[in-house]
Amino acid sequence: MKKSYIIGAVILLVVIGVSFVVYEYEYSPKAKYQKGLSYYKDKNYQKALPLFEEAAKQGYAPAEEKLGYMYLNGWGIPQDSNKAVYWFKKSAEQGDAEGETYLGLMYQAGLGVPQDYSKALYWLKKAAEQGYAKAENNLGNMYANGLGVPQDYNKAVYWYKKAAEQGYAPAKANLERLESEH
Repeated sequence: MKKSYIIGAVILLVVIGVSFVVYEYEYSPKAKYQKGLSYYKDKNYQKALPLFEEAAKQGYAPAEEKLGYMYLNGWGIPQDSNKAVYWFKKSAEQGDAEGETYLGLMYQAGLGVPQDYSKALYWLKKAAEQGYAKAENNLGNMYANGLGVPQDYNKAVYWYKKAAEQGYAPAKANLERLESEH
């Protein structure tokens, strides 16, 4: 009798384990995002969109960021800067460096939100501190051009170098331009 309970318990654990693995690889927000990303990379935005939407509605930050980017560019959906900001903010508030960067850029450009250099600086710094090259480069731009901060070529060079060291081509170009001018 005791042996049958043990066998039953083992079978139950195996079934639960298999169910979890199937969920993780097919139904989890991360799985939906990964599937959507494969369509996105192939520029099949119509197939990527519903997968990103499902994962984003479940609070998956990378999907929120991609959804924001699709709204920003009008890829597979009508272009809408306000919705782009909404999704970038959701992603950024979870500490996603890409979401932080794009939210910072939206504040810097005044797209979907009033232009606000202090908020742009806040979000770009958060992403740059995570080592995200695009944010580092754009933080360099803010210092090089005195956007919301005192113009500071040393800080601009610092951030450009950090991004350039990661192979980020725009930062290399900005660094060369800045060094040739000064």
